[in-house]
Amino acid sequence: MKQPKEAIKLIRRSPYQALAAALAMSLTFFVSSIFILLIIGGQIVLNYIEQRPQVIAFFKDNASQSQIADLTSKVQATGLTTNIKFVSKEEALAIYRERNKNDPLLLESVTADFLPASIDISVKKAQDIQAITNIVQQDPQVERVITPQNLVDQLVKWTKTIRVGGVVFVSTLLAVSFLIIIMVIGMRIAIRRDEIVIMNLVGATKWYIARPFFIEGAIYGIVGATVATFFVYSLLLFYSPNIQQFLGPIQIFPIAPLFFVYLWVAEVLAAVSIGVVGAAIALYRYLRIE
Repeated sequence: MKQPKEAIKLIRRSPYQALAAALAMSLTFFVSSIFILLIIGGQIVLNYIEQRPQVIAFFKDNASQSQIADLTSKVQATGLTTNIKFVSKEEALAIYRERNKNDPLLLESVTADFLPASIDISVKKAQDIQAITNIVQQDPQVERVITPQNLVDQLVKWTKTIRVGGVVFVSTLLAVSFLIIIMVIGMRIAIRRDEIVIMNLVGATKWYIARPFFIEGAIYGIVGATVATFFVYSLLLFYSPNIQQFLGPIQIFPIAPLFFVYLWVAEVLAAVSIGVVGAAIALYRYLRIE
């Protein structure tokens, strides 16, 4: 129990330095958590869109059932689809009425004859949308094709941008935190230089001398990761209703509390590693010389 108490005593001697190190770690892992959640959320949105009917082909009024079936078989033969659903004129009218049930003016004089039959095609991968689109557009019985290819492309692009930006930004913050840990613990060593010399003279091992500094670095990491996870959890708890309302049918919330437990454990391990390695670098030069 003496070593942890010694580490806490070191922190109390220079509370502002300790606060700076803990805040740096908290900011680093807070930003890291935000980027992790953005990447996961973006992937969930992309998966949702990829599971929807990405290609909708509307047929001409004179298209026969056999012609529609031929096109359906042709699309299925590509092996790029997960589901193909035929929507008749009557089903299209039912969908139209459901979507506009609160606006009677839009329902007046609209019959099944006004709406085209269609097939809704879900593809396996976002990059397959264009290939399926090309096939259905070539069919003479297809009047119009709707595809969210641009939306999918933008989501993929933004997800990649967030990943790259997150790696660069978080790496910069990690480097800053790392340097702050080295500086703070280096100052501790400088302050206790005479005490360390005496401990060496009386036969104390290097590990015994270094252990309080390692514990101090680990404490900064634990505090930083804990504060970051707490703030992220609190922010999501507060803003999740608004975010979910904006996302509509894309179900992201509520997030299971166990996810934040895993996130906290992962960040604590990473933060403790940074704190301990920073302390090791700060200690290395002095102990080696001694």
